[in-house]
Amino acid sequence: MDSQQKWTITRYALLLGLCVAVVVAANLFFKTVDPVEEVLKPTPDKEDVLGLFQSRAQLASTEVALRRMGIYDSETSLATINPSKWKIGRRACIMPVDMTIKYGIDMRKLTASDIQTDTTNTVRIRLPQPEVIDYSVELRTDRREVVTMSGWLRDEVGEQTMQTIKTKVVRQVMADSTLFSTLHAEIDANTRNLFRSMLQQMGLKPVFIN
Repeated sequence: MDSQQKWTITRYALLLGLCVAVVVAANLFFKTVDPVEEVLKPTPDKEDVLGLFQSRAQLASTEVALRRMGIYDSETSLATINPSKWKIGRRACIMPVDMTIKYGIDMRKLTASDIQTDTTNTVRIRLPQPEVIDYSVELRTDRREVVTMSGWLRDEVGEQTMQTIKTKVVRQVMADSTLFSTLHAEIDANTRNLFRSMLQQMGLKPVFIN
């Protein structure tokens, strides 16, 4: 065997060794899932699904900051039996009321009975309806933003009256069906899309029911 043949055989041996090394490295880096292990892998049950929703509850709500103008206007009124309570003059007040509303789906109300699973990996979920979960009102009143007017013999609008204005504004906001109907649709659609994706990554086929 001449030197040319030896060099050719050596090159083939080196190439074969390199191929073997590449295959071994690829198997170590990209571990192939054993079909038997895949079959034996437990399918997520309803408790797993419930845990997912409750651990990601913040994704199903949003916070909305609102500013509404509260108006108080007291016209002169002498229609009273007791003259000592007569109040001469008019008082008026216009002030901003700042609120923060947490609106969304309260996952604390989702229970295992709202989740159904079957052997086809289909999971059916009935979500609670979106609602006001919590709200807060800015208690501090910045007097520089308050416009008041007091007529003859009337005191300036006080803190108690301002708190009454805030209470009235809060009631008006909570009764605003237009505001909450818009939030309702957005939260419901966004929540279903987000959790549908996460459930599919768990190998499940999510179906949301009303």
